[in-house]
Amino acid sequence: MLKRMSLILCTFIITIMMTVTFVPADKAQAAAGSVVSQNGQLRVSGSNLVNQAGQTIQLKGMSSHGTQWFGQYVNYDSMKWLRDNWGMTVFRPAMFTQDGGYINDPSQKNKVKEAVQAAVDLGIYVIIDWHVLGEQDPNVYKQQAKTFFSEMANLYKDYPNVIYEICNEPNGSAVTWNGKIKPYAQEVIPVIRSIAPNSVIIVGTGTWSQDVNDAADNPLSYSNIMYTTHFYAGTHGQWLRDRIDYARSKGVAVFITEWGTSDASGDGGPFLAESKQWMDYLTNRQLSWVNWSLCDKTEASAALVPGASPYGGWSDAQLTASGKFVRDQMKAGTTPPGDGIVSGKTYKLVNVGSGKALDVNAAGTADGTNVQIWDDNGSGAQQWVITDVGGGLYKVINTNSNKGLDVAGTANGSNVQIWSYGGGLNQKWSIISVGGGSYKLIAGHNGKALDVNAGGTANGSNVQIWDDNGTNAQKWNLYKLN
Repeated sequence: MLKRMSLILCTFIITIMMTVTFVPADKAQAAAGSVVSQNGQLRVSGSNLVNQAGQTIQLKGMSSHGTQWFGQYVNYDSMKWLRDNWGMTVFRPAMFTQDGGYINDPSQKNKVKEAVQAAVDLGIYVIIDWHVLGEQDPNVYKQQAKTFFSEMANLYKDYPNVIYEICNEPNGSAVTWNGKIKPYAQEVIPVIRSIAPNSVIIVGTGTWSQDVNDAADNPLSYSNIMYTTHFYAGTHGQWLRDRIDYARSKGVAVFITEWGTSDASGDGGPFLAESKQWMDYLTNRQLSWVNWSLCDKTEASAALVPGASPYGGWSDAQLTASGKFVRDQMKAGTTPPGDGIVSGKTYKLVNVGSGKALDVNAAGTADGTNVQIWDDNGSGAQQWVITDVGGGLYKVINTNSNKGLDVAGTANGSNVQIWSYGGGLNQKWSIISVGGGSYKLIAGHNGKALDVNAGGTANGSNVQIWDDNGTNAQKWNLYKLN
């Protein structure tokens, strides 16, 4: 068409273009100060999702229900309300393949595009979800998946907002990681990567995305891959958390792309005490999560009561018990302090690299008792009073023993222990923000950092001092307890 325009019109357009500043395709700047403008293109580092500066990031958000049934809730206004009033940083439009989804109605992809554009405009992250469920085996619609993801990657290759989830919940006894899911991923991932080489791609696992341990034993060879685990608080408990910890100990990264306060049916409950246990677990490990679901269906896992507005502005009366719980977890939760240390307050210190708490071995109280990392259990052995002692230094006193965090030496690898506080520089620490709510603790006598030996993630991994190197083994999230 442009070739048929007159020279005068072409000259006019060129003149206009020279006088207008265009926004580049990368629209992270579209929402200044947003989570995307601050964190940029995400990537996977070890078992963590990290931002462009290499800092661990925890995304929290909502998933729609199936767009073919509840697509009215997937729109700019509802997503803006969730961002501004709930603190949402990631949204997941659930595009089913079957049951009236993409395979039956390819126009369902337009709702995904609407969600992505809204996320770009709002400066939040978005997960493009190929919602495998009824067909069980993702290979059933593998060719259609390739076509879909090729289109999506071509559209959004320049946007740091977009994350790809290539199979929601493979299921059925014959659909194993080694036999069906990994081979599928090995065909679909290259389609995306040939177009969007830096993208984060999330891969479902067997038994409705609960067999993450199988994936960890035989992971994909690509970079920037995460594996999903789905849980419903009324059905899935400690055994599934153990699987996640096992997978992370093997060096793979986990993203909870779907969880509910109900039982596994989506109904029953809500089980809020069990949900809170899961939320504390995810927060301590800085694992990103997306809640199921933003809809007004009459079931326990729905966030909205029947008839709630599709466009946000929801009062408490328009939220279910689940919706109010999820809002509160997303909006506040247990988050690291962002405004510095409050002297004299009690904190738990959670290592970014492992998600485990700074802990006194066996809750010991004697001088010289070893300090290690251990699963967060809320005990006094994991609680520390941090007090300003002047000169930019703090003492860190264990509440169970009333003894100070102490270094037994000056060399790399010198052990950290508890000892009666005597005011020596080996018992004083600089506590320095490294961004993203994380801190490093620097020993006052030699400038070395509080460090987990060899970046260990297992219970009992030793805590020592080492040259400050910026790794996650030396980053700690501080949670104020009083």
